[in-house]
Amino acid sequence: MTGKISQIALLLIIACLASGQKVADSRVASKLETYIKPFVESGNFTGAVLVARNGRILFRHAYGMANYELRVANTPATRFHIASISKPFTAVAILQLEEQGRLSVSDPVARFLPDFPNGDKIKLEHLLTHTSGIPNVNDLLDYDTFARSPHTVEQLVAKFASLRLDFQPGSDYHYSNSNYNLLALILEKVTEENYGDYVCKHVLDPAGMENSGHDGEALRLIPLAASGYEPAGISSYEKAPYLDWSNKTGNGSLYSTVDDLYHFDRALNTDALVKAATRQKYFVEGRGNRYGWFQRKRSGHRVMSSNGRSPGFTALLDRYPDDDVTVIVLSNSYATVSQDPIGPALAAIVFGEQPEKPPVFAAAKIPQHTLDSYAGKYQYGPDYFVPNAKFTLTVDGGALLLELGSFRTPLAPISSTEFLERNFLGRVVFTVGAAGKVEGLTYRYSGKDFVARREAK
Repeated sequence: MTGKISQIALLLIIACLASGQKVADSRVASKLETYIKPFVESGNFTGAVLVARNGRILFRHAYGMANYELRVANTPATRFHIASISKPFTAVAILQLEEQGRLSVSDPVARFLPDFPNGDKIKLEHLLTHTSGIPNVNDLLDYDTFARSPHTVEQLVAKFASLRLDFQPGSDYHYSNSNYNLLALILEKVTEENYGDYVCKHVLDPAGMENSGHDGEALRLIPLAASGYEPAGISSYEKAPYLDWSNKTGNGSLYSTVDDLYHFDRALNTDALVKAATRQKYFVEGRGNRYGWFQRKRSGHRVMSSNGRSPGFTALLDRYPDDDVTVIVLSNSYATVSQDPIGPALAAIVFGEQPEKPPVFAAAKIPQHTLDSYAGKYQYGPDYFVPNAKFTLTVDGGALLLELGSFRTPLAPISSTEFLERNFLGRVVFTVGAAGKVEGLTYRYSGKDFVARREAK
């Protein structure tokens, strides 16, 4: 009798603990929803979110539209292009081949492509860690036009093969999508399989990612696929420029769902994809992006972070391995709010910390003549991301439209002199002289101020 009472007491304790855990998880989920809500209501987030801790999904929700023209809502099952989150999958495929003895990351590119320029100096590890010195194909002046048409992996590599190296292999770091195009070609040479077929068979399937794949043929239908958009005006969207995703083979051609990326996260904790010794050797701290991951620290928590951004889509996969916390944010908008501030803020909430406050989204109504006074040509100084870059401002539906080369972003008014830049959530503050003449502006982003002067008309 005493034994039965003890068993009943133990079961009651377990039930109480489980109930308490559910209440705690529910509270966290409520805070996550509260944080995301203003981004959604202001038209600054559309997509899907999954947050998990200790193998339990705490939060899984979708917002906005998968297709705004047809009024089809996003769901957790919606398939999003994940852009550069494709890189960890390519890296895993290469590491699998190393485990099989079919190549080594210390091998020179020339072993597989004898005619590749500097192939005797560039090692696979240089490609995997963006230390090869190969220029980024995306930076070529005609890339946007080139990428609207389909290309084979050989054609992609030929596009940048003859370019002069930015630095000697291994001597510096520069993030370059070309590295992973080249890795995709080497993978095909070694396996004699199509990149997409190999990744599907040896990475996606073993990870249980049934709703993911490689978008290598524009004519092929992808069920439940989201359309890509970019911010327009104060709170709306417009279609993103067309991209044939075959041009991203190896560096950004995969699509997935929040659930499938969580399967990938779980698989990386096991030997399902690569062995523990391989993970411990390569998924370690280092400069920049290594094997598809940025190794960072946030508020004392170690995080393996992979993020992607390609026309119409942004994506984030943050893994906190010491805490077993995972944050996944997929968006069919070119705005980067999924990566910053939403991703880090959701993790902070799970850790019981205070997240960074969201920016003020309420758009102010300002007179048309005030908007018109800001229109014109401007130029940044040498400290801007693109030194001395010139851009134009035009009035666009109650907002300003900033155009810098092929980059376009709306500026929504917060006050008569301050605007919210909707792609990166930077702040733009105009400088107006004593005579009411607009002299320039200051762009405040990521703790830095970039001053641009207005050019004389």
